Amino acid sequence: MKKKLIAMMMILMSLSLSGQQSMFKALFMFNFAKYIEWPNQESQKEFIIGVYGDDEIIAELNKLAAARKINNKSIVVASVSSPSEAGNANIFYVPSAKSGEIGQITSFFAGKSTLIITDKTNLCNKGAGINYTMQGGKMKFEICKRNITTHHLKIDPKLVTLGIEIK
Repeated sequence: MKKKLIAMMMILMSLSLSGQQSMFKALFMFNFAKYIEWPNQESQKEFIIGVYGDDEIIAELNKLAAARKINNKSIVVASVSSPSEAGNANIFYVPSAKSGEIGQITSFFAGKSTLIITDKTNLCNKGAGINYTMQGGKMKFEICKRNITTHHLKIDPKLVTLGIEIK
């Protein structure tokens, strides 16, 4: 009985930590948008965040979207089963479960003004602009300025200094 209780507590703790990570990732994402300039953002009616697949970050993004704006735009969070369903996304988030498809994702968004954010080590080297990573038990982010500017986005140098720059 005691072993079952300990196991149950461990599961609950990991779920709680996982939920906290999603909350922090969503907050980071909103803050990244403050340091990125999208072309023609004045003509856009909404700021669109596409999330590839079903991921718990969607609930956190929706909570933030209900209370905030990005670049004075209402925020739409779209859970999609393919990148083409979010072809006009300002931000496209790729959870670790979908990281094996990064090549197809970067090909689809090539030439589009979309910030690709991923959640698995070394994906900046495969085309992501920003990638969440854990270091020393803390969530950090890798940032690849080259990949971001390739998508016709302007990045504030302050954001680069806050992250782990990947060249």
